[in-house]
Amino acid sequence: MLKKFILCVFLISNPFLKSQKSTHSSTINLSFDVIEDIKLFHSPPDPLFIGRPFELSLVTEIDESVLSSVLLFFKTNEMESYREITLYGDSGLYKYKIDINNFPGKSIDYFFAIRTIDGRIYGAPVDNNNSLSPIRKIFIDPVQYFEQKKRLNQ
Repeated sequence: MLKKFILCVFLISNPFLKSQKSTHSSTINLSFDVIEDIKLFHSPPDPLFIGRPFELSLVTEIDESVLSSVLLFFKTNEMESYREITLYGDSGLYKYKIDINNFPGKSIDYFFAIRTIDGRIYGAPVDNNNSLSPIRKIFIDPVQYFEQKKRLNQ
């Protein structure tokens, strides 16, 4: 399911087709070519609190003149499909603030994709086999988190 959705998003820019549901298996992985001089950096925020906005950021060394688009895909456990957000940035830093109150759920899965003007697509994060490996973060209760942290520091 994930592969079909990603392919639809990247192969077409037509809003008509983006709204169609995918029925393919989610066990198929999307792989990216390895080019040593292309680097995408992302450090997941930790922790993510219930009901509090947070920022996801991506850093790339790809020259902005070569980029066609920088995208964030995310979904919560209560969403059926990934939501696509176009990121805007400066000097290789691209950020997006997510207000989780607008997207209910107990966890979030997300990944980044970059498309260059020559049609190449790069994703982050990828595993050792260069397969897309979305990050999953669980939202935690801030009160419980700080009470536990306080007990551990005593």
